[in-house]
Amino acid sequence: MTTGEGGFRHYVRVSAPGHVQEKDVKSLETWLRNEPELKDRVQVKRGARRAEAGVPMGPQLDILLHLVDWGGAAVAAEIVKRVTGSIKEWRTSRRALGDPNPPDFRAERDDEQA
Repeated sequence: MTTGEGGFRHYVRVSAPGHVQEKDVKSLETWLRNEPELKDRVQVKRGARRAEAGVPMGPQLDILLHLVDWGGAAVAAEIVKRVTGSIKEWRTSRRALGDPNPPDFRAERDDEQA
């Protein structure tokens, strides 16, 4: 895995507040894997969700996009922007398929010490 400055692994974390059903996470994960703009730039995987007040304990997972080739903060910001746009498209698609309120997933940069 590629690491950048200071031995950090660079990720974009995709999560939604509160309880999210597995089918929603899997749907968005598949959507992101098929995004041509992300295909060669990130590896899509799962990661444990950080503790969140008021959410029942359980096997909640987030989607992590590992930046394959670290190109600096500007590249990370561009990936967050593209993922955010992709999430909006995914939510629009879900509404068109009859889901009146798909989860409000958010993307943010999330670096981790290697």
